Amino acid sequence: MTPTPRAVWLLLACSLALSLWITFAYPLLDPDEGRNAEVAREMAVGGDVVIPHLAGVPYLDKPPALFALAAVCIRLFGPTPFAARLPAMLASLVILFLLARAARGRGDPAQATRVVALTAAAPLFAVLSAYVIFDALLALCVSVVWLGLAAELEAASGDAHVTRRRAFMFAAVTAGVLVKGPIMLAWMFGGSLGVAALTRSRRAFAWLAWWPGWLMVFGVAGGWFALALRRHPEYAHYAFVEESMERMTSKSFHRDQPWWFVPAVFAGGALPWSLATPWSAKRGLWSMHARVALGFVLFAAAFFSLSHSKLVTYLLPAFPALAWIAAEAWGQRRAALPKPLAAALLFAPLVLVGGWPWLGPLAQRESGAALAKAIRTGGGGAVRYEDCYTPGTDYLLAQRSTVVSATGTPLTSNYAVRYRETLRARGQWPLLDSAAAAPAADVIVRETRHAGEAPAGGHEIFRSRRLVAWRISPTAR
Repeated sequence: MTPTPRAVWLLLACSLALSLWITFAYPLLDPDEGRNAEVAREMAVGGDVVIPHLAGVPYLDKPPALFALAAVCIRLFGPTPFAARLPAMLASLVILFLLARAARGRGDPAQATRVVALTAAAPLFAVLSAYVIFDALLALCVSVVWLGLAAELEAASGDAHVTRRRAFMFAAVTAGVLVKGPIMLAWMFGGSLGVAALTRSRRAFAWLAWWPGWLMVFGVAGGWFALALRRHPEYAHYAFVEESMERMTSKSFHRDQPWWFVPAVFAGGALPWSLATPWSAKRGLWSMHARVALGFVLFAAAFFSLSHSKLVTYLLPAFPALAWIAAEAWGQRRAALPKPLAAALLFAPLVLVGGWPWLGPLAQRESGAALAKAIRTGGGGAVRYEDCYTPGTDYLLAQRSTVVSATGTPLTSNYAVRYRETLRARGQWPLLDSAAAAPAADVIVRETRHAGEAPAGGHEIFRSRRLVAWRISPTAR
C-alpha cells in the first residue's frame, strides 16, 4: 500500500478544523439537534441504553446507537454542543480516511487526495459533519459496505482477506440498523442490486450469502429489537409498517417532494464540483470502485425519488460514492484538480465562516440556546413548558423540565403521538394534560403566538418569534 500523501493529512486536518468551528460557533438547532441531544443526555443520566427517552417519554422513533454514542460523549464532556456533535465529527473523519485508504490500496495517491478533497468540500457533507443527526453515522456504515464490496469484486479469486472484509461489512450493516433501522438493509440490498446491474455479474450478491454476518445482524441488532419489543410490543408494527412502509408509500409524514428533488440535492449538496466535474469521462476506463460507487448512487437516486418521504439529509450516504466517481473522472485527465476548481472547493468553508454574521443570528432563532441563557442568567430553577417544548434548552440546562401537553405534539415524536394512550395505560406518560395539575415552576414557557396573558406573579425574561418565558416570583408559586 502506498504511503498516505501529505495533502490527505492536511485535508483531514482542515475538515476537522471546520467541523470544530461549526461546533463552537453555531448553537444546536431545534427540533432535530436539540431533540437528539436531549434524548442522549437523558440516556446518559438514566442509564437505559435499550429504550431512549425524551422528556421522560419513550422515544422509539429511531434505534439507540446514535444516542448511546452521544451519551458516552456527554458523560465525558458534559451537555455541550461539542459532546452531542462529536459522533458525527468522528464518523465524517473516518469516512474520509477510508476513502483515502481505498485509493491508496489501489496504488493511486492522487485519487486519494482528490476523493478526500471533493468529499470534504461538499457543502452537505461539511455541514452534517457537525450536526446531531443519524445520517453521518449511516453514511459511514454505507461507505464501509460499498468500499468493501468494491474491494471484493476487484480482488482475485481465493482472496485471503474475504472473511475479515465481510466481517467489517456486516458489522457496518449491524451498526447501520442500530443507527437508523431498516433503511440500512435497503442500502445493503439496493446498492448490491445496482452494482450487479452495472457489472452484469452475480458476484455483487455473493457477500449477502455469508451466514456468519447474518448471525451478527440478527444477534446484535435483532437482540436489541427483541428487548425493545418485550417492553413495547407495539414497536414491531410501528417500526416496520408505520415508520418504514408508510413513510415510503404515503404522504402522511408530509415530506413528499417534486421529481427534481434528488438531482437538486446532488447538485446543490456537492457545489461547486457537481457542476464542474467532467462527468462525460469514459465509463470503460472506470475502476471497479467507481462502478460500485455508481451502483449505490443510482440506488439512492431511484429509491428516494420513489419514496414519499424525502429530506436532504437522507441522501448524505451517497455523497462519498459520488465524490469517488467525480475524483476518477478528473483522474482520467491525468491531472490533479485544476487550480480554479481547487480554489472553488473553499465554497462551503467560506459560506459557513464568512456568512456567520448573517447565519449565526438565524441559527440562534432556531435554537434553544438563547432561552437556556436567559433562564440560567435569571437563576435557573424548574421550568414548565405549556403546549410547547424546546429540548435543546433542557439539554443545555442539564435538566428535565415539566411538559404540559395532552397530545405530546411538542415532542415532535411520531411514536409518542400515535401511542400516547398505550403509554398512558402503562404509566409511561409523564406529560401533564393541564397546567393546573403541574407542580410549581420557577419559569413558565409558552409559544409566542399563543402566549396569552402573563401567568400570575410572572415577569418576562425572554421573548422570541417562537417562545416567551416568564420567571415566577416565589410568593406566586
